[in-house]
Amino acid sequence: MSSDVQNDFLLLVKENQKIITKYCLMYTSDLMPFDDLYQETIYNLWKSFKSFRGKCKLSTWVYRVTINTCITYVRLKYKRVPLFELGKASDIPEDIAVDDHTSELYMMISQLSLIDRSIVMLWLDGNSYSDIAETLGMSETNVGSRLNRAKDKLKKMFNQEK
Repeated sequence: MSSDVQNDFLLLVKENQKIITKYCLMYTSDLMPFDDLYQETIYNLWKSFKSFRGKCKLSTWVYRVTINTCITYVRLKYKRVPLFELGKASDIPEDIAVDDHTSELYMMISQLSLIDRSIVMLWLDGNSYSDIAETLGMSETNVGSRLNRAKDKLKKMFNQEK
């Protein structure tokens, strides 16, 4: 592997550090340490970096690999360990969780299903329905309906907190 490819990959990781970190944290729990999930994600990005053909935006590809890695990792761990504890919002680094409200929101999002979690996080990152659909391999209509249901669940959680 040439040093140009390695340098390009390292630049890709550096430019998408927040995305990778945020999603790994959202799927982390006491049973699945952040470091393990982050390392697995970087490994999967590296493994598939050479095969990226540019048919979608590079950021869409990073989202897709990161989310698929997180969901697969959770599903595999969940099968092996019957007790599943959600990640703690206090584990979120300051540059991602700006304040207590954001940490509280992340904690609520972590209680959604794996796919709904991804949809909400992608939407919060400013992605359009079509970008979310492309990233997750579903229709825009499905994204819209799942996002609306997830927002309703979050509102109910928020109202229960009060």
